[in-house]
Amino acid sequence: MLWLRDLGSMIEARQSSLHLLALTAVIAAGSNLAQFYFGGPNLGLGGPTFGGMSGVVYGLLGYIWIRGKLDPGSGLYLHPYTVIMMMVWFFLCFTGMVGDIANAAHAGGLAIGLAWGWFSSLRYR
Repeated sequence: MLWLRDLGSMIEARQSSLHLLALTAVIAAGSNLAQFYFGGPNLGLGGPTFGGMSGVVYGLLGYIWIRGKLDPGSGLYLHPYTVIMMMVWFFLCFTGMVGDIANAAHAGGLAIGLAWGWFSSLRYR
């Protein structure tokens, strides 16, 4: 939730609360649907949990990362070490070494965030 606060406040300060709300709602729906499709509805009954916010965090990360790279005037920026750390964690989770993780939610959220960042930066090129 600290990542949600940090990433979300960056978007909210540079764009708007409504934009952050739309991003959060779309990424939450998409990432949780991906987890449901690939992992089922494990609502805390063992296995990765459906209904979390980690997919949203990866989605906001992807959005800020790509939007900041392609549209520097947006004011969105992530330090390269932040991106590296989050992507190392992303791939480490896929190994299974850290337990049952909602990998489909992370991947779905990241894909939605990257796509949204890319599409929204097209009008500024």
